[in-house]
This record gives sequence, C-alpha cells and structure tokens, in this order.
Amino acid sequence: MIPILLISRIHKEKNAYLKKISQDNKLIIEIKPEGKEFSIKEVKNIIKETNIFHKEIRVYFLDNFHVSSLEAQNAFLKILEEPPKNTLFILSADNESKLIPTIVSRTKIVFLSAKNQILSDQSLKESFHKLLQDKNYKFLSDKRFAPADKKDVPSILEQAVLFFRDRLNFDKKAPAIIKEVLKSKSLLENNNLNPQLTLDHILIFIRKQYTMS
Repeated sequence: MIPILLISRIHKEKNAYLKKISQDNKLIIEIKPEGKEFSIKEVKNIIKETNIFHKEIRVYFLDNFHVSSLEAQNAFLKILEEPPKNTLFILSADNESKLIPTIVSRTKIVFLSAKNQILSDQSLKESFHKLLQDKNYKFLSDKRFAPADKKDVPSILEQAVLFFRDRLNFDKKAPAIIKEVLKSKSLLENNNLNPQLTLDHILIFIRKQYTMS
C-alpha cells in the first residue's frame, strides 16, 4: 500500500480523514513520540512491529512526523519504499518541506485544507516539459512562470515537486531537483524572499541540470 502524507495543521481534518479510513474495517494504530520528537529508536521499533504479518489491514498513523530527527526520517525510508503486506503508513505534517525530500517522494500527498489543495494544471505541466527542452532560456518569459499574484509562486513550486515526483523512476535528475525546490519553498515561506526571484532561481536550476554533462 502506498504510504500517505497528510498536509494539515488542523486536528479535526486529520481525525475526519482517519475516521473515513476506519470505516473500511481497518485497524488504526496511532503512534505518538515518547519525547518532543520521533527518535530513531522509536522508528526502529515501529519497523520491527510492522514486519510481523497480520491478516487484517493495519494503519499506522504518525501524527506531526515533521517533528522527528533526521536520523529517524532516514531510518523510515526503506519501509516506506517497501511497506509490509496489509500495512498502510499515514504520516502527517503541517508542511511537506519540513520533511526530507526522499520521505515526500515515497508518499502520496493529500492536502486536507482547501487552501492548500493543488489542482492539476495541465498548462503548467506543459510549461515544465518545455523547460526541459529549452536551450535558450525562453522559459523565463513564459507567463505561467510569471504570475501576476506572487502569492501563487508556492503553488507553482508545489506543482514542480509533483511534476518531478512523476519522473523519479526514469529521470536521475529528479531527486536533486525535488530537494532544491522543497528547500527554496521552505526559505520562501520562512524568510522575506522575493517570490519571483525564488521561482526564477528554481527554473534556472532545473534547466542547468539538463545542460550539465
């Protein structure tokens, strides 16, 4: 089962999602950190427990997994990539940029808040496809990459993450690009950065990945 990453700061939204999941006769097991954050020891205990086969489907919910050590996140990668049979992992975070990109890339992201929901934008996908082939930096004049409302820039960066997540299986450039996009998005949201310059940086970074030998 593909692990799920819930993006929300609202407990009611997350609880409602879990309630819907439990209606399918799935056993929900909520795991909370013993201290202020999930430790590598706790993650290893979860891995050990989930490797025991169960006939019924078990759902392990790790709320606010962004509050976890880097070591704990790295330890969780392998089991997220190959989860045990009849086991579904659901993580939650208030922002996916607070998790390492390899965690994000191994999950199906579900935005619970309407304001965070990213709708499929075919024209933007086409712009990203053109970007990969553009040798003359014409993409910098693409209107899709120069939104009138600069508040739309984080959504464009989100679309970039989704676009390159779909390429992970065949594009060796994708992991580095996802990492850089998430890093830039986090800086944009937590610092007084210029949105357009941040987006231009990402576009140029992507283009350079495909011109490097």
